[in-house]
Amino acid sequence: MANYREEHIRNNRRLARQIVGGAALLLALIGLFTVLGWIVGLVRSALDDSGLRDEYRDRLYGMVMLDPVAFEDVNSVDPGVFKQAAIWGTVYQVQNSGGSLDQYERDPDTGSALIPALEVDTYISNLLGPDYQVTEGSFSTSEFVYQYDEEKQAYLVPVTSSVAQYTPTVEKITRKDGQRIVTVGYVPTATNNATGELSLTAPTEPTKYMDYVFTRGENRQWYLTALRDSDMQVEATPTPAPTDAVVEDLQNDEMGTNEPAAEPAPEEAPTEDPSADAQPADGDTPAEDAPAEG
Repeated sequence: MANYREEHIRNNRRLARQIVGGAALLLALIGLFTVLGWIVGLVRSALDDSGLRDEYRDRLYGMVMLDPVAFEDVNSVDPGVFKQAAIWGTVYQVQNSGGSLDQYERDPDTGSALIPALEVDTYISNLLGPDYQVTEGSFSTSEFVYQYDEEKQAYLVPVTSSVAQYTPTVEKITRKDGQRIVTVGYVPTATNNATGELSLTAPTEPTKYMDYVFTRGENRQWYLTALRDSDMQVEATPTPAPTDAVVEDLQNDEMGTNEPAAEPAPEEAPTEDPSADAQPADGDTPAEDAPAEG
């Protein structure tokens, strides 16, 4: 009886150890899969820069829509270029966040929106860095004359005119020589054409690419320092291969023989032999028709 009880106790202990071991193994597997999930998530986050690309798209919207020429030094650029980009970039950010120009005060004489200079200066500072000096005052571009209201400390911006030539799409962000290169595709707007009229067939893909070069500045933030033509090129639409008939026409053109071929002469009907039904010259009937001799 004692041996039976001892064996029973040993079996219970063995079962308990197995249960504890199984639970520990299960917890270890759960922990392993959890850690692997975290690692995969971190790697995916590191490789997915869509959030950063969206950030630069919004940040560069004002620049891209006006299509400034390339430059290697921001100080060599007319300050009016950055002011205008900052004004329209500010308008874009307001509308993109769900607001509208109705939140701005209007000039009673022209109806123009009064965009505070503080917002324009903040936009430029975030784009070019705090060291870039902005001088307030009226300025003009090829599109508009922007009046500055000293009393209101704001720029008068027409609200019924569109100056956007392109909208941006950030294709890639790379690092080279300590700089951050943001390659931006330029998608033409519906009114970006020779006549300025609305086009319902405007391209939906970029028609050119530019590289916006950013360099680390104060507080290790990235600021725009140059704008260059990109090595990324627009893929040309393939031209359909010519058909055999087109190739033949081209060859005829080159050889100077591209003339309609002469139609073949109609075949003449065969003439009957006039001697077939002719009677003998002496007037006698043919031999097979002659009467038999008696």
